[in-house]
Amino acid sequence: MKHIIYTLLLVIPFLYSCTPSPTKNKMSGAEEIVIDAQNQNALSLDSLIKKVEFIKLETTDNNIIGMISQVLFTDSLIIVADNESAKSINVFDIKGKFKYQIGRVGQGPGEYTDITYICINPQTNHLVVFDKGQNKEISYTLEGRYVSSANTPFMLDYFLYLDNGCKAYYKAGLEDPTLGRFKNNPLIVTDSSNNVIYGDCVDFYKYNQFHYVMQKSLRKFANDVYFSPNFSNEIYVVTDSMIIPKYYINIAWNGMPPIDNQITDEKFVEYCNQYYIFKGDFVELQDLTYINIMAPQGYPFVVYSHSKKQTFFSTDQGSHPLFPFLKNMPPYARYGDNAVVFTVSAYHLMINKEEWYKHEPDRQFLEDMYGGLTEDANPVLVICHLNERIGYEE
Repeated sequence: MKHIIYTLLLVIPFLYSCTPSPTKNKMSGAEEIVIDAQNQNALSLDSLIKKVEFIKLETTDNNIIGMISQVLFTDSLIIVADNESAKSINVFDIKGKFKYQIGRVGQGPGEYTDITYICINPQTNHLVVFDKGQNKEISYTLEGRYVSSANTPFMLDYFLYLDNGCKAYYKAGLEDPTLGRFKNNPLIVTDSSNNVIYGDCVDFYKYNQFHYVMQKSLRKFANDVYFSPNFSNEIYVVTDSMIIPKYYINIAWNGMPPIDNQITDEKFVEYCNQYYIFKGDFVELQDLTYINIMAPQGYPFVVYSHSKKQTFFSTDQGSHPLFPFLKNMPPYARYGDNAVVFTVSAYHLMINKEEWYKHEPDRQFLEDMYGGLTEDANPVLVICHLNERIGYEE
């Protein structure tokens, strides 16, 4: 069995409220994804996931990773950010061998005080670090050489590049008067020189004591940037001129009532304890869409088949020894055409080692997994290749 590993971000899955509950009518042309916990197919992980691989990220004295906050992939590199413990950006080859670090903590040229978010500029192929502490965008080559830095154009949470070099900025509840008529819009799109093209959605984050904020309203998969307004059950594709409806998430059974500007923190907590909620957590794949749902008991995931136009629930049951680690854990990266990436700490793998050797028949898998692994080693990246033929009879 070949094994590959990926690291991901473990992020608290709360969202920020953007529009006064956009309706399905606004989503003209969007593809409807029906999620019905009572009436849809529930399949085992063995049916939903056709192959599991892993990559052990090499651990050295110079690249200790505590908690992975973000992972990016190029054709030959894995770029891992740890914005909490080590406050570092480490680069590995595609097999997990450590190569070098990018930048370091500080306030000098090419240094950062905070790794708020990292992304790749498709026009220059540079890694760009958003440092919210310094309100700077810092650019490096993928070989780790510092290129330049610039002040951010306005208050923001993070941003992503469109493929043409334009930028999509997300700012949750940050009212910046320099944006004029767009000051209350959580989504701001600019050209490559940060000139504002448009803003979208109406932000009621500040009203009625509602303070829950989504960690990742903006996501990029393949060539497209996606935007999910908070608790709206909507997913849009962001372009340089408008947002285009992509999916409408219809939670047909026990879905949360529409959110509007009367929402409060207390009411939202009540909703979390009662309803199924789309929290903006998804991975768009070539043939499938992977979606995590927040439920009163855990975070079940569903897989939507683009060709079958059907949604399949996971039963959380499966035979692979890594499956128990994936329960209630959102993926934060796409790999290849139809794979999602998770991370597992070396500590949790090691405390299960004895049990695995008692019951796991695949000894080669165990030797590959545990060879050289210690409790304080860097996290292991787990890649789950989803079954793109789900729903079809063999």
